[in-house]
Amino acid sequence: MSQAEAHQTEELAPEDNPVLQGNFAPVEVETTAFDLPVSGSIPPLLNGTLMRDGPNPIAPGPNHHWFSGDGMLHGITLANGKAMAYRNRWIRTPRVEELKGLPAAALSPNQPMQQGSGSVNVIGHGGRILALPEVGLPWAVDGELNTLGQHDFAGRLSSNMTAHPKIDGHTGELLFFGYDFGPVFLRYHAADASGALTKTIEIAKPYGTMMHDFGVTASRVVFMDFPVVFDLPTAMAGKRLPYFWRDDMPARLGILPRDANSDETQWIEIDPCFVYHPLNAYDDGQAIVLDVVRHARSFVDGGLEDSGGPARLERWHIDPAAGRMRPEIIDDRGQEFPRVDPRVECHPHRYGYAVEFGFRQGPGGLLKHDLQTGQTLHHDVGAGGAASEGVFVPAGPGEDEGYVLSVIYDAGSKLSHLRIIDAQDFAAAPVATVQLPARVPFGFHGNWMPAA
Repeated sequence: MSQAEAHQTEELAPEDNPVLQGNFAPVEVETTAFDLPVSGSIPPLLNGTLMRDGPNPIAPGPNHHWFSGDGMLHGITLANGKAMAYRNRWIRTPRVEELKGLPAAALSPNQPMQQGSGSVNVIGHGGRILALPEVGLPWAVDGELNTLGQHDFAGRLSSNMTAHPKIDGHTGELLFFGYDFGPVFLRYHAADASGALTKTIEIAKPYGTMMHDFGVTASRVVFMDFPVVFDLPTAMAGKRLPYFWRDDMPARLGILPRDANSDETQWIEIDPCFVYHPLNAYDDGQAIVLDVVRHARSFVDGGLEDSGGPARLERWHIDPAAGRMRPEIIDDRGQEFPRVDPRVECHPHRYGYAVEFGFRQGPGGLLKHDLQTGQTLHHDVGAGGAASEGVFVPAGPGEDEGYVLSVIYDAGSKLSHLRIIDAQDFAAAPVATVQLPARVPFGFHGNWMPAA
């Protein structure tokens, strides 16, 4: 029996599974509503749609994992100071057709062996909107959340695309990777600002690991290769996600020049830990600054329950010439889902936003970090409130001139609302709230899609 199999001897029934209760529970119907109720004043410059993505399982089985499930998109459209519409839609996969009778969207002939439901993130790039899974090809959707089909970059992508690409805030380039189960465990890709795939590099690795996100600077990428390792017996048994923490495996950072055309990756060993999401990365001369939310460990028993204490915000000073990394604690309170102004993605940043978060207690309020002064501000979402990822929408030339948009769940009403927060008056009451006609389950990521 493998280490992983030893932890899979008991089944957790759906009715007893905490990630299927409360606001983790899926919603059962698709909704469309117009002219949503607003408190306060929506800034007129907010013309577009906030889209959010997450798992919304139709028929979860025993040992269902939060990271699994059928993808569902949520969209809140704002224009001319009004809340125009709310929509939610399942991504039209073959499984959704089988279980719900909703016709599946077109599949690519280049579909890889493993294909996710598009339940992790949704981005806009090159005139397209892409819903992203952890593994597989992205799903293209339109502005009303209709699924158009799998997107394979004009036939040039036939392997996995990460749910966490980076869009260079200065050049508009899309940088992404895909991890796999072998024999090629990692590939790095680049697409130009129009969305045309320009580069694919196969990266040599000795085994498959969960590599959820990475860092990108103006000149380099930073792969995060941590000891959460693919376990074949678990995958063959179909139980949970087939990844487990391994104390006997190293933790490494891989540095690759963005202009490389072959595998030139430099690997630097660091103390064991796990990172789901970096805040941002940038060049500091020949060194690299990478701000991350660091977990002491994860997937110790194939789940999320034992993360070794609160996930804290750290700054990693990486010196490729010396082959070492020096960590610096920025904020030690539990948090996740870090974000920056998209205009500074891959470049020096001063501010960052995050959600108070713990895997046992779930999300709380919102945080704003000033990484120059060290000050952290808190936005209270009230008793029973739980914030989603705060998405920054620029409204002026300054890095924090804009609004933070977050969907808030209220446990009292069991409903959700959109909160629009002035980033320069972060601790104050929101400038506007939009009441939504449906509950938005705890999902993962989203982005602002400006109106054309």
